[in-house]
Amino acid sequence: MPSPDYQRIAQLERELGIGQTEPEPERGIREDRTVCLIKNCDGDDYEIRTWSGFLVRRVHEH
Repeated sequence: MPSPDYQRIAQLERELGIGQTEPEPERGIREDRTVCLIKNCDGDDYEIRTWSGFLVRRVHEH
């Protein structure tokens, strides 16, 4: 019986956001930058996060 691939298990846990004791720093869109292409848009942004609090996506609605 082959031994478990612990590096692959750790990689999958990081991707799923499980098994970590300290959160990773968030990367992505800066808060002060608007990405909407509509001039003078006053739409709202919201974030989609995992149960553990990791940012998955930011969405802009008009």
